[in-house]
Amino acid sequence: MSESESQTFELSQIFSMIAVSCLWGITNPFISRGAKTSKSVQSNFSPFLKPFFELKNFIQNWRFSIPFIFNQLASILFMVLVVTLPLSMTVICVNSLTFVVTALTGAALGEAPLSKNTILGTFLVLIGVILITV
Repeated sequence: MSESESQTFELSQIFSMIAVSCLWGITNPFISRGAKTSKSVQSNFSPFLKPFFELKNFIQNWRFSIPFIFNQLASILFMVLVVTLPLSMTVICVNSLTFVVTALTGAALGEAPLSKNTILGTFLVLIGVILITV
């Protein structure tokens, strides 16, 4: 392992990874809900005008567009993290924590109750992330 990959994360870097995970994890269930309410653009429009109608539908469906925008902002921050931090640890930590936050948010919204296996898996993921970052 190279010296840069064996270093521990600074507190600000850990908070940045948690921020991305929370933004992704919280917005995922809302994007899923918003996508169910979206309308498809009719195919009788010209190919040139269709993107404009898609954009209009995107803006009008705030249940999808607002969480999507926050999700994409988190993606930009994630790209910054990937460039500045060790790739192998950053991707594992952020994606693992995103799973945890998505499961908790989905349960809070009533999508799926937390099963014993989900709680155990969440606990094991958190232990793994702590071991990687410390």
